[in-house]
Amino acid sequence: MLDVACGPGTVARLAAVRVGPSGQVTACDLSPAMLAVAEAKASLADAAPITYRQCPADELAVADQAFDVALCQQGLQFFPDRVAALSEMRRALQPGGRAGVSVWCAIEECPFWDALASAVGSMLGRRRAGLSRRPVGPLRPGRARPAVRRRRFHGCAHRPSHPTGGVRRGPAQLVATLPAASVGPQVAALDDQGRASLLAAAEEALGPFLDNGRVHSEAASHVIRATR
Repeated sequence: MLDVACGPGTVARLAAVRVGPSGQVTACDLSPAMLAVAEAKASLADAAPITYRQCPADELAVADQAFDVALCQQGLQFFPDRVAALSEMRRALQPGGRAGVSVWCAIEECPFWDALASAVGSMLGRRRAGLSRRPVGPLRPGRARPAVRRRRFHGCAHRPSHPTGGVRRGPAQLVATLPAASVGPQVAALDDQGRASLLAAAEEALGPFLDNGRVHSEAASHVIRATR
């Protein structure tokens, strides 16, 4: 199983348990910081081993046709070249291999992203931020599904999903994702005081969604499945 844009390893670890000790999971991400978080987590019993690799989604450091399943949870909307990333996922899959991609629905259906967008807008100014209604870039199923099909996948199916979940490291983890979003350059330009102020603004905005330090909220997604 291949996990593209694995972040802190959440999906890779869940997949490792499903795959079992006789299987193998490879998890890729561009961010060394995210990979460090993933690799620092305790090993799982009765699970597949996980190999973490630092690489961009449009140039995956994996062999051709090496995987039965490729997943990308909430990563595609971050990628500067989404078509190339989908091509790489297809290259990594065996014929008949399955791909699963999820992308956020409209921000109004993702309350915690809406709150974070407000915090960022209050810090950077909404015009400068370019984030006010689009936390991770414009990507809708009407664009994503044809893009998947153009990469020579077939059996492409789409369904909406409205799970309720949590972000374990709370506001700090969400703020850590901002360098990959459209406001990345503005966030990177902040000094230490600016970053501290941004985190404080995010903590205040996300207060209604906090449960024992975790951000807990419904977050609507579009889920797309296809076969090579």
